[in-house]
Amino acid sequence: MDGSLLLNLMALLISIGAVATSLIFGMRQLAIARHANYMPALLDLLSEFRKVEFHEQYNYVCRRLREECSPELGMSELPPEAKESVYSVAYFFQTLAGMYALGIVEEEVAMVMVRGRVRAVWRAIEPYVVKERESPIVDDHLFSLLETFAADAERFMGPSSADLLRARWGR
Repeated sequence: MDGSLLLNLMALLISIGAVATSLIFGMRQLAIARHANYMPALLDLLSEFRKVEFHEQYNYVCRRLREECSPELGMSELPPEAKESVYSVAYFFQTLAGMYALGIVEEEVAMVMVRGRVRAVWRAIEPYVVKERESPIVDDHLFSLLETFAADAERFMGPSSADLLRARWGR
């Protein structure tokens, strides 16, 4: 093998390495850009979570809804204030479940943030959703993302928020 052939092979290997590196960095940039596009929606959702009114509605749904309203009403026949609370809370968690399903929010993050709350909400509204699904004008999959998200939260065996923080900061 002469020197020019060896030099050409080295140049070819370096070029292949450069293309592979460029592809890897390009794919990472694409993933980062994709997630950056979802940040405003996620931040908007989380700002709703900080509102006192949302937590009052959550407490109503999880603590008083069944005492005050029969599941036989479904969701659409609930009294106006109950309906507003149920839809507000259910669609909040449904939206978060959609972001989780699309991979916008990672499993550990989603579960650490709302694991207990999503299970409590689903337990509270499940009989109303089941009744609502019986209606011929309602999709059979009403709140199915929320239902699946709650089931995933039930099975989640990952770290607690304290464990995640300790791991992040090396403690």
